[in-house]
Amino acid sequence: MCRFRWCFAVIALGGALGCGADGDTIARVGSRQLEIAPFQDYVSEVTGEGWQGVGAEVTSRLLDQYLDRLVVLETARRRDVSSVSEPLALGPAEMRRLLDELCGPPPAPDQAEVADEVARRLEVERPTQAHVRQLLVNTHEEALAARQRLIEGEDFVEVSREVSRAPNAADGGELGFFDRGSLTPEIDEVIFSLDAGSFSDPVQGPSGYHVFQVLEVVPPGRPDRGNVEVAVRTEFSQRQARGFIRQCILGLAAETGVEVYETLLWFSYSGRYAEGYGDAK
Repeated sequence: MCRFRWCFAVIALGGALGCGADGDTIARVGSRQLEIAPFQDYVSEVTGEGWQGVGAEVTSRLLDQYLDRLVVLETARRRDVSSVSEPLALGPAEMRRLLDELCGPPPAPDQAEVADEVARRLEVERPTQAHVRQLLVNTHEEALAARQRLIEGEDFVEVSREVSRAPNAADGGELGFFDRGSLTPEIDEVIFSLDAGSFSDPVQGPSGYHVFQVLEVVPPGRPDRGNVEVAVRTEFSQRQARGFIRQCILGLAAETGVEVYETLLWFSYSGRYAEGYGDAK
């Protein structure tokens, strides 16, 4: 594998080429090369700005997401469970189907931990809460168009299934209940300025543009046991599923082989594939 420091960029370029990469190739997933231009287009599409102006941390995160998709596609191709070949053609429903096929179902949360957390929350005075769901799309224009459809009365779940890239888009982008002050200040201000049933303007995040809907606003007070149990089970299940899927994808990456040619990137890469996974074949 080729690993070089930025201060030896000229030497490193020659070394990377010697490892099978050309000047347009920035990574390899199994037998598949990732060229620089499609990824730059992806960064611009997701962030809504030119790739040159996107910071290294966000670009690293987007490269990880892109490589994750390639890992899933390459594994699915080898196991003959999907004919999709392009990462951007992999919609939320198909991604979920492939992950179910390749990884199996995530384990259920530990019931004792759930019960302990429910008991703890029942003892705490509850701040104002908002019950939230979201759409996640690539561009500001797509977010505006989706929001307009919702305002005109289209069903949120159907719009979510059609356009959203959120991991739970097929289920309507359900996020559960959030306490005031528990989110980043920018998102918190947006969420808690909405009335129940209303939709936010597009909000830019690291992975694209969000449109939030507040389903219910619960004033501060003593928590309701039923709501607490639902919220805790949802949070624990989602956390368990995220961790399970991440570990599964990393296992698939080790099986497939992933290598990032860091010296051919235009940014300082700090993602989880920095040391490579398996042998890129």
